[in-house]
Amino acid sequence: MNDLDTALRSFYAERAEDAPSDTGLLPAVHRRARRDRRRRLLTGTAVVLVLALIGGAGVLALNTRDEAPQRLQVATPAGSSATAPPSPVDVGWLPDGFPEPTVRLLGPKAWGLDTRREKGHAALQVQIMAVRPQERAGGGTLSRVDVGGTPGSLYWVPTHRAGDPKWGSSPPEAEGPYAELIFERKPGQWIRIIVQNSAGDIDLELSKQDLVDIATALVDRSRPVGDVIRLGLLPGNVVWGQLANDEHGVTAGFVDADAPARRVSQQEQPNGHNENVDTQVNVTVYAANAPEIDFLYPPESAEDAAKFRRSGEAPPVPAEGWVVRREGRTLFTAPLAANPKFVVVVDVKDSFGMPVAEMRKVAASVELGPDAAVRPF
Repeated sequence: MNDLDTALRSFYAERAEDAPSDTGLLPAVHRRARRDRRRRLLTGTAVVLVLALIGGAGVLALNTRDEAPQRLQVATPAGSSATAPPSPVDVGWLPDGFPEPTVRLLGPKAWGLDTRREKGHAALQVQIMAVRPQERAGGGTLSRVDVGGTPGSLYWVPTHRAGDPKWGSSPPEAEGPYAELIFERKPGQWIRIIVQNSAGDIDLELSKQDLVDIATALVDRSRPVGDVIRLGLLPGNVVWGQLANDEHGVTAGFVDADAPARRVSQQEQPNGHNENVDTQVNVTVYAANAPEIDFLYPPESAEDAAKFRRSGEAPPVPAEGWVVRREGRTLFTAPLAANPKFVVVVDVKDSFGMPVAEMRKVAASVELGPDAAVRPF
């Protein structure tokens, strides 16, 4: 968890006394789930900065770890998230009402296939990873199941009222029905299928057998990551490591090219509560009036931040941007060059050694792709 996560937790905790009554609980939990998804100013590690000539368009690359003059390198692909590694697994069957999934990068050699339907407010995610995931040990029922001849484990939390003392106060159990199926589909390829709704006593209208059927129908087929963000400049010695895309923001996280595969955290769930990968560099696009901007103000703008908290009206980020340093990371925020209704945040671990001047160049090179879901508030 990074400093932005901590600040956001405090921000929302201060507003806990405004929690709605039971009659307002369903819309409230959905608002909270959406807010949870906004916590991701991710942390990462990085790829070789590149000059890519694709269709006549050039992508320049900087080697930021070298004190020598900047070196231009020729490489492909260009700096679009569509060129990130595709998921090697795709869904072959989904219950009625679930649309085709979108792909998120959840870490090195880890993906999430996300889809949701209105019926039962069900959010479903198929996670693919190279390392065996940890089984959940909460108050639900853990049983052994057969997945097409392969042993698996199924964790099940039945429909119940959100806030029921029996289920404690921690997500996901406290929020409503939840199910999680884990099995090894082939050597070195682990699958975790999660379905939840964070809506309390609204039934998911999915059975245990439905999860098994989703699992057995998975196929070896690439499903690409969306073209949600494009970078003309990338930092050196990194690769795409994490990607999140929703109406509140787009975040690309970059990890060291030799970063090992890792299990996906139990905090990674389709309705939020997402865990960050330890990235070296993150590039995030937010709406210029998004709540996150509050925590990106430099110390001398504390008065502006307080005003934003009171009124919800964000003072504009200046054209030259601003810099904030927090707990071993440097964050540069500036208006998105192509559309001032958005801001771009370049977040770099100090040990990575990227000067602010280069962060500024990276920020200036960012564009949203056609698949970006972020919208102005």
